[in-house]
Amino acid sequence: MSKKNRSVLVVALVPAFLLVGVFAVAQAQTAGSPAAQPTNWSDPNTWPNRKVPIAGDKVTIGRDKEVILDVSPPALGGLSIDGKLTFANNADLELTTEWIMLHGELAIGSEANPHTRKATITLTNNVPDEDPMGGMGDRGIMISGGTLNLHGDRQHTWTKLSKTAEAGSNSIEVLDAAGWRVGDEIVLASTDFNPRQAERRTISAIRRNTLTLDRNLEYMHYGKITFDVDERGEVGLLTRNIRIQSSADSETT
Repeated sequence: MSKKNRSVLVVALVPAFLLVGVFAVAQAQTAGSPAAQPTNWSDPNTWPNRKVPIAGDKVTIGRDKEVILDVSPPALGGLSIDGKLTFANNADLELTTEWIMLHGELAIGSEANPHTRKATITLTNNVPDEDPMGGMGDRGIMISGGTLNLHGDRQHTWTKLSKTAEAGSNSIEVLDAAGWRVGDEIVLASTDFNPRQAERRTISAIRRNTLTLDRNLEYMHYGKITFDVDERGEVGLLTRNIRIQSSADSETT
């Protein structure tokens, strides 16, 4: 994405009485049975009056209703999940909303079947001075008696240098790059007393455990065991296929 984003805190709130009866502009039909069949977000039959939610709507997925997000909807004014919302795993999807209130379940993949496509939740702040969190802000995922299940497909996310990476180099050697891909973003931890020598780079090529970087390193990163002390710099994988982020305006607000 070209947007500059920052991570967003996922907040768990206990006092549900602060949140009762607040939002229901495009409420999903409530099924009469807990065994209701899942329906697609894009299907008009999922929604009251056969109207798929449009930009700015505050949407509620009713209790005992399961909706599959099969499209990237327009930016919502808010989303309350009393039933269940599941991301489809056959396309890259983005859910953009002011906030998410979670009394039911939000599922992206499962432990048995991790999500393999890109799933992005972007939290906006286009409606100032809202208070859906009961005094804790208006941008976040608020969990009140609900379940948040996020299972991505990136499992190996941390390794160490196998040799020192010199300043000015555009490649590094690591102990284990299994599962890492061209285009992934990595971070090299500082091996200096100055923590600001940590550097982010993008992998432009991989050959076994040798990674070619998109830009030369500005600093040296030590990669040796010295007097039986493991001083090899750590290298972390930052790329995830499931991402929760704020919109670009959070950089200034």
